[in-house]
Amino acid sequence: MKIFKSTVRKKSSDKISLGDFLLKLTPLTPLQLGEVAKKGGVWIQRKGKGKILRIRSLKEVLDPDDVIECVFDVNVLKIPEIISLRCLYEDSNYGVWVKPSGVVAQGSKASDHASLLRYVEKYKKREVFLVHRLDRETYGIMLVAYHRKAAAVLSDLFLKNKIKKIYEAVIFGELPVGHKQTIELPLDEKEAITHFEVTSSANGYSSVQVCIETGRLHQIRRHFNLIGYPVVGDPKYGVGNKNKEGLRLIAAKLSFWDPWLNEDKIFSFHSSEA
Repeated sequence: MKIFKSTVRKKSSDKISLGDFLLKLTPLTPLQLGEVAKKGGVWIQRKGKGKILRIRSLKEVLDPDDVIECVFDVNVLKIPEIISLRCLYEDSNYGVWVKPSGVVAQGSKASDHASLLRYVEKYKKREVFLVHRLDRETYGIMLVAYHRKAAAVLSDLFLKNKIKKIYEAVIFGELPVGHKQTIELPLDEKEAITHFEVTSSANGYSSVQVCIETGRLHQIRRHFNLIGYPVVGDPKYGVGNKNKEGLRLIAAKLSFWDPWLNEDKIFSFHSSEA
């Protein structure tokens, strides 16, 4: 990865197009610069103040006080764009989308072209907003807000634990069917609470339904590993649990009271559909 960053003034004392400035700032060709910008690797801070935003058009005119950052990672740029994603439901406020395993929820500094968020932005032809996240390896339901007010409302529901998420996982080890347990082991020195119930058990594996009260990094995966029952296929946690099918963890159900329609909403995605 190569990072090029500069105030426009260092290369030009006058207004200049983004494309012409990047030709001065980087050794990249016009074709490479067009790809980097299109895929989300170019950033601008207007007059060196405020938010840092992606900028995609090489025709954009820059002010001498603007700060530009170009992040070039040839390996990231080779990742193919998402062709299609499944939407379970949408209205003017939000959409409920299914994120496949291996797809990131949002982009990195180097690009966003292979993320669910960017796909939905192009589908809606406007800015949209994530209100929660799933690990790259996790398959399942994600809620995407379609405007800022909806993002604020839905984020507040998440903070107040008024949006319930149910996960399905397959773990190593046989536990009795119907067994219920709460894991309350701290993660990163913070409270972490995971509830689960065993739905089936055979041949050295158990299927479980999981509900979390907190949202720590990789919480479900880390908690099951800590109690000696790692999630099957986890590439990061557990020993001897890898498989060709990948991580056996799905965000299977999401439910909440829709404040716009004043009704309960329940969205489900079953493991057989993954």
